[in-house]
Amino acid sequence: MKRRYLLTALLLVATVLLVRRLWSSNAEGPRPVNAGMNVAEQAARREAATRLSRMAPTLPHAQVGKYSAEMIQSVERAFRGMISVRGLVIQDQERRALAQQILAAPDGSALMREILLDPAFARSAFGDFQAEARFYAISTLKEVARQGNVDFVTDTAAALTGQLGAAGGEPDRGRGEDLMAIVAIVGENVGAEGFKDANSATLAKLGCTPELATAVRELCLRGVHQGVWAADGIEQAQVVVKRVQAK
Repeated sequence: MKRRYLLTALLLVATVLLVRRLWSSNAEGPRPVNAGMNVAEQAARREAATRLSRMAPTLPHAQVGKYSAEMIQSVERAFRGMISVRGLVIQDQERRALAQQILAAPDGSALMREILLDPAFARSAFGDFQAEARFYAISTLKEVARQGNVDFVTDTAAALTGQLGAAGGEPDRGRGEDLMAIVAIVGENVGAEGFKDANSATLAKLGCTPELATAVRELCLRGVHQGVWAADGIEQAQVVVKRVQAK
């Protein structure tokens, strides 16, 4: 009998403890779903700060053309910030925020265009950092397109298409890659519907016409392929390229 009472008492105690634990858990509320992500973001920000601290210091800038030394310095800091988050979980959101910061400045978008269309300007403004400046100027153009100004990106691509076509011969490798990347931004925003055939209005705006030098037109079409692939998948990208190449 005593043993039965003891077992009953133990069961009651265990039940009370279980109920209290469950009540306590419910009172505290569910653990935030994004708690793990917050920890990951904090770690990523620490890593980005460490990377920034290890970069070579920026050199003093001078005014170049209409762009002040302060503006060029600010843009380089933003570009360095974009570099520091490469491969981290915060990469996309931070790069977009930094691009918005650049575009909020007077002539911010115009400066991106200048970097991409005037190699001498890019070297004068950013020195040895000019290749990185071109790369992240393109990243900033992605934000220009997100904000609805695809025409600005298209016009920039068209100007670069014209420069490379007028230069003749084999296009400069770096600037050719710039062209593909800028055209890809346009392609991703207009999708397959923007390229009905070889006489597509989008191709005409890009300057990617049948009369364009073959090597430059090939770069342009690669950009179209990359952009449509990102928007609509590889099958649609392949269909579009065949369609616009048809005579």
